[in-house]
Parts: sequence; structure tokens; C-alpha cells
Amino acid sequence: MDNISNEGKIGYSSSEDFTPSDILYMLKDLPDACCIFKVLTDPFGTVKDMLFLFANEKYGQMVGKTPPELVGSTFFRTVTNRDEDWIRYSYQAAILRQSLILRTYNSQFDKWFEFWAVPVYKKGFCAFVIHDVTAAKKNEENTELTFNTDKLIIDCAKAVSSAEFGRGIRRALKIVGQAIGADRVYVVETRDGQFDDFHEWLNSARTSDLPDKKEFEKYDIYRLWDYQLKEKNVRVVNDTATLMNSNEALYHEVLAGRVSRYVVVGLKNKREHIGYLVADNYSNDLSLDIADVMETVAIFIAAEMRNKALTDEMMYMGSHDSLTGLGNRYALNQALLLLSEMSTSVGVCYSDINGLKVYNDEFGHTAGDELIKDIAKHFSSVFKKKFTYRIGGDEFIAIIPEIDEDIFASMVEKFRQKCKKVSISIGSKWAGDSKHINEIIKQADESMYFSKAEYYRTHERRHNT
Repeated sequence: MDNISNEGKIGYSSSEDFTPSDILYMLKDLPDACCIFKVLTDPFGTVKDMLFLFANEKYGQMVGKTPPELVGSTFFRTVTNRDEDWIRYSYQAAILRQSLILRTYNSQFDKWFEFWAVPVYKKGFCAFVIHDVTAAKKNEENTELTFNTDKLIIDCAKAVSSAEFGRGIRRALKIVGQAIGADRVYVVETRDGQFDDFHEWLNSARTSDLPDKKEFEKYDIYRLWDYQLKEKNVRVVNDTATLMNSNEALYHEVLAGRVSRYVVVGLKNKREHIGYLVADNYSNDLSLDIADVMETVAIFIAAEMRNKALTDEMMYMGSHDSLTGLGNRYALNQALLLLSEMSTSVGVCYSDINGLKVYNDEFGHTAGDELIKDIAKHFSSVFKKKFTYRIGGDEFIAIIPEIDEDIFASMVEKFRQKCKKVSISIGSKWAGDSKHINEIIKQADESMYFSKAEYYRTHERRHNT
């Protein structure tokens, strides 16, 4: 076999000898802090100190000493920012010959370090290699924070959409409140700048009474929130004492001793402001981004509020007359179905505008519509809007359940007096049992037509005269 030449290659032999100084020179240039100890024990084998045999520049920088100052000296004599656990770790590595890989936080440097304590040479000797893992630790924490934040947001989104509006909102508030350790998480709904509705979750372990809706309105806290949210959609107030100078009364009479910190987020429907999401007295020690959680959950809640408003509007349109706002025939039929299955007193009043066609011909249909709206307004003000329906062009009916006969009669007369300036026909009927509601309506209808017939007889007689 031909001899293989090693010419031009890096020379290496497994039998090549390195002196101890060669090895220490190699360790000197390690990118991480490194030191070698000989442990010093008492007669019972307990480690009392450690003698430096080697330390590189990185380690010297860490402990604030130069390598020459360290080598030949002991750990306790030279290192001031020491970790007492190092005695235990050196015992495991040097005496028990066990390798350790640990991660610890150094408060003096505000850094995380990962270090290896490994046995070297022979029993009684060990080496430490220390690596700065602060960046990696922060990345892990950010990853955990992002994960926890995303998971909480997903859980809230599911809760909001998994049940009817109010229940879904309360579920989401509970999930958020428990996750952030808050005393209370709540939603304030507003309409046209005024308070409309309130949904809240309360922590049963809270230690103080929290301000209620009346106090919010009295001290106009909504204006404060609007001011705080002027440039951002979320505001984190970590110390409410900072509000003392700008609103002393609010702080001392509402917040002091009750709300020490809060987060507020604006709820919006496109550009329209529809409310606020607020968390009171949340925990300061959280492994999630509270601002991100609150802002994103607010988006889901606002969307649910928009859907609820749209659903309510569609249901309203499906059951109400568009001109007068009174119930329509569909709403009337639902009410009649319910009453026919009950046994309660009921009053029925029919009303019809006399001569509406002539009025429209003389003044126009727009004027006629205004007349219809005026009569509907009187009708609903007397009999209450929820009990009144428009069932024809100029025909109205009121169905009043659970009412005494004399009270119902006085309501009918009150309506008659309100409409003195307009010619209307009225028919009414009271009964003690609503099960026969259709018959009661028929009698009230017949009564109205008697009134209308009298109007037209009189009207035609005057017209012919």
C-alpha cells in the first residue's frame, strides 16, 4: 500500500502532549466565565472554602477581580458578590464527582446565568463554567407571556360567543378576572353618551367595597376615562394616587382605599363609542400582557355588542310598526297567544281615526302620517307603549293585562280627552278572564264600529245639509 503523505495537512497526533499551562491557556480564551477550584475541607470532609487555581478574564470581570488577584486566593476572601450555594455545588462536583447544570438569577447584575459545575482532575477539584442566558431567558419569558396572553384571549372569545349575550359577557369577564387576579372586571354600555347597561364579575375574595354606577355618574368618571383614552384605546393606571392632583374629589371620595389601580379600554362600533371594559385592582405579578389581553378582549365584546344591537334592531323591526313605533300585527298575535293560555283580567281598546282619507286628500299624505303619529303618541302614553299596536292604516288596539275594570275605564276616558281635537272612534271591552281574548277583541271591535258608524251618519248628514 502506498504511504499516505500528511504534507500540507494540520499535524495532529493522539499522543501529542499538552502541558497544564497549554490547557489553561486554551481555557483563558473561552467566551464564557470559567474558574477551577480546589475545595478546602475540615477534618470531617465539610467544604469550608474554595481555592482558586485558575480564573479567566470573563470570570474576573464578573466578580470584579483580576485573574492574578483570584489565583492562589480563596473564594470567601476575594469574592463579595458570591452565591452561597456555590459551596454546595462545589462539594457535589469535587467530592461526589457529580456534574451539575443550573440556572440562577443574580439580582446584583439583574441577569440570568447558566453554569456548569463539573469534576476535574481528581477528587477535591472542580471547574465552573458560567454562561449569560439573560437574552434566552427573556425570550422564553416573552414566549410564555405571548402564549398565556393568546390562550386567555382565545378562551374569552369562545366564552363571549358560546352563550346568549349577557351570559357570554359575564363568562368572559370571569375568565379575565381570575387570570389577572382582579377584584372586579366589568363592562359599561353607553348609548348617545349616557349610561345604558352594566355587566360585571366580582372576586368573592375582594377586601374592599368597590364604587358603583351611581358614584361613577356622580363624579363623571366616564369623562375621566374619555380623557385617558384620548390618544390610545387602552390605558393602564398602576397607581390611582397619581389622579389626586387632577381630580382630588374623585380620588378621595371614590378611589382611595378601594381602587388602587385599574385598566380601562374603550369599546367601539367603528368610530362610535359604545362603552368601556374595566378591570379594578389586578395583580402586579402577571405572566401575560394585561394591556394586550384587555384590548383584544374588548374587541370581541364590542363585536358581540354590535351583533346584539343588530339582532335587537331586526327583532324590533320585525315586531314594530315603522311609522309609529307601536307593535305590529305579528307582535299582537304573539301577545294574544300568550293571553289565551293565561287566566287574567284584560282590557281591550280599539281606536280608529275618522275621515283620514279626506284629511289626506286635503292636506297630503305627509300630513296624514303626522296625524297618525300624533294619535299613536297619545295612545301609547295612556295605555303604555308595550301594550299598544298599530294594525291598520289608521287603526290601533291596546291589550292591557292584569288591570282592574275601573282603572281601565279611566284610561279609555283619558285617551278620549287627549284626542278631543281629532275625530276618532273608540271601542273598548274589559273582561275578567283572558282565555277568551279573541271574543273580547271582537266585542271591542264591534263597539268601535258602532262609534265609527255614528260618526259617518252624523258627518254625511251635516255634509248633505
